[in-house]
Amino acid sequence: MPLTDPDEVFYAETAREMLDRDEFLTPYIFGEPQFEKPPLYYWLILISFKALGVNEFSARLPSALLGILGIIGIYLLGKLFVNKKVGFFSALMLLTSAFFLVLARACVIDMLLGVSILYVFLFFFYGKFSSSGKTKYYLLSAVFLALATLAKGPIGIFLPVATIGIYLIATRDLRSLKEIPIFRGIAILFLISAPWYFLMYKAHGKEFIDMFFGFHNITRFIHPEHAWGDTFYYYAPVFLAGFLPWSIFLPVAAWVAFTEKDEKIKKANVFFITWFLVTFLFFSLSRTKLPTYIFPIFPAVALFTGRLWDSYSGEGRQKLHKSIRISLYIFLAALIGGIVAFYVVSRVRYPAIAGSVLFYGGIFLVLITIFVVALSKKHYAVSLAAFMAAFTMLAISLSYKILPEIGRYESSKVVSLKLMELATPEEIIGAETQYRRGVAFYTGREDVPDVHKHHIITTLLSKPERVWCVIKEKNHIQLYSDPKRHYYKPTYVIYQLGKKVILTNNPPAGVPILKVRTKDEPY
Repeated sequence: MPLTDPDEVFYAETAREMLDRDEFLTPYIFGEPQFEKPPLYYWLILISFKALGVNEFSARLPSALLGILGIIGIYLLGKLFVNKKVGFFSALMLLTSAFFLVLARACVIDMLLGVSILYVFLFFFYGKFSSSGKTKYYLLSAVFLALATLAKGPIGIFLPVATIGIYLIATRDLRSLKEIPIFRGIAILFLISAPWYFLMYKAHGKEFIDMFFGFHNITRFIHPEHAWGDTFYYYAPVFLAGFLPWSIFLPVAAWVAFTEKDEKIKKANVFFITWFLVTFLFFSLSRTKLPTYIFPIFPAVALFTGRLWDSYSGEGRQKLHKSIRISLYIFLAALIGGIVAFYVVSRVRYPAIAGSVLFYGGIFLVLITIFVVALSKKHYAVSLAAFMAAFTMLAISLSYKILPEIGRYESSKVVSLKLMELATPEEIIGAETQYRRGVAFYTGREDVPDVHKHHIITTLLSKPERVWCVIKEKNHIQLYSDPKRHYYKPTYVIYQLGKKVILTNNPPAGVPILKVRTKDEPY
């Protein structure tokens, strides 16, 4: 599947430009320094590019490997807090949750942050619960705290430290602070993370401080970058959809936690809930929101829900059977609605896969129905086989049929390859903000002007030499139809894929023209 716009190509293009420049300190994009994120994720992609070449697989490989580490980490943390079964069920739930399946194969930074925080907690509690070697574990926790800081800046410190602090207060266990080598931990944190920040300040001065800390960490927290996501409840549906199919069981998991008798497990639940609330509330309070930001809560929720299935597989099976069965049938109803909705959307946006959605969705629904009915009738071997078959089929159909076709529309790869056929190296290629990163990555160009504003695109198209632009079709229409903004010269649509069009001011001889737009014929 191609790298999608605009986020995957942002990280991949930054790493590619760093590799081309042999630059390991300053992240670059479009030939200019960019200060949006610290370097750790770029370094991982860069290493992958060096080993395997610049391609989609190598761009996504770090997230996939981090996903494996995440599954191992959540198993170990569940085992540490409760038992092996909780570790196993928690790992299984995280592995099969919708959000994890997406992010473990996506070139985005959130898997790195989530896994780093997970290992901060894992080694912290290894230190807390161990009878010997405590210092070693606490210092390893500090190492991952530093890595979280190199992954995403100050929140890499704030989220785990705030979570642990509130947990210790809630459980009246502040005396544990006495055994933590705090000053050595701080020293490790600074030794690992501070050099990059110092060298960036030395290289770029006040611009780095203003952009990295001022704009990307403070301004974006208090002012929305994307107005469409500026609601406090934004992450509630994202979380519930992202944790499917297991979010259906959260009410039952909450009831199990509320009625828990074991003091050790009660404290574990307090930590899982604290982890969830600190992260969820922090990102909900932030005015700039993106769905992937809340990935760090998913291990916490998987651990919380893993205890439910531990109870169901043990002494609490009879007590929980009715509640589980009700949740399963709710899930089945929701699944039917989801498949129908996806089919309707695919017919409009991705018509080539509408039939596949219906076919594979139908098979998936049959297998999940078998799973639900078998589990409700206590045929556990049949239910497990149906569940594994359903998700194996889902993974195969998504990987080889559905996602590649969606990627054609949600990525700039196809239009970029077309541009490489059409444009000579000397001809300018401009693109709207959403497509600019993808065009830069897939054409290998750094100089891709951003044509998102009317005066920029009209200035570019007015040049006497041939230029090319990738924009939304509606914005091409707007170029002529807006009475307040007059543009009179003709433009030529050479290629269209979904809502994206390639247009030029001077088509090459012999190249087919799909549409011509002028002031007299804007549509």
